[in-house]
Amino acid sequence: MEKAEKKKNSFIEFLKWIETFVIAIFIALVIRGFIMEPVIVHGISMEDTLVNGQRLIIYKLGYFLHPPERGDIIVLQYQKGSMINIPFLNKFAFWDKVLPSPSEVDYIKRVIGIPGDKLDVKEDGYIYINDVKQEEPYIKGKTYKQIMDFPTKVPPNTVFVMGDNRQNSRDSRMIGFIEFDRIKGKAVLRIWPFKDWGFINR
Repeated sequence: MEKAEKKKNSFIEFLKWIETFVIAIFIALVIRGFIMEPVIVHGISMEDTLVNGQRLIIYKLGYFLHPPERGDIIVLQYQKGSMINIPFLNKFAFWDKVLPSPSEVDYIKRVIGIPGDKLDVKEDGYIYINDVKQEEPYIKGKTYKQIMDFPTKVPPNTVFVMGDNRQNSRDSRMIGFIEFDRIKGKAVLRIWPFKDWGFINR
């Protein structure tokens, strides 16, 4: 009888351990999906502000409370992935946030224009926002039009983004305006390499 009781208690302890593990995983996924997430910088489009291989933390919760602001460095979903092996997950927006597909393509860019802004890129290599020439000490190279027609106006619920490395960036000048619901979060902290550790200022 004592042996059976001990076996029962061990099984209950095992179930409690499984419950704790599942809850911990769920909390971690919620934090990753809705509060903060680590990301890696790929490519040169944000040089010299961010460089290839740096690891960052993006903050997500803020954009549930207020829209992006001019100057924010954001991670956006350029191409939505597909959960080929678990296709039913593609139907749920929750899982798209907490468990994005490995085939998803994300870009990291700076918000240049917000809804209502009039934007123009002129032959002097500068961008003008609401007819005011922008002095951007963080950029590398000059700003040119690429394939978008200027002047243009930023539509509601979208932003216009560009990389800081203006002559080596695939951004809104080629891919168009970015809807708010495609923005994953704001880059707030460099965490690796350790020598680069620090907050990312707008």
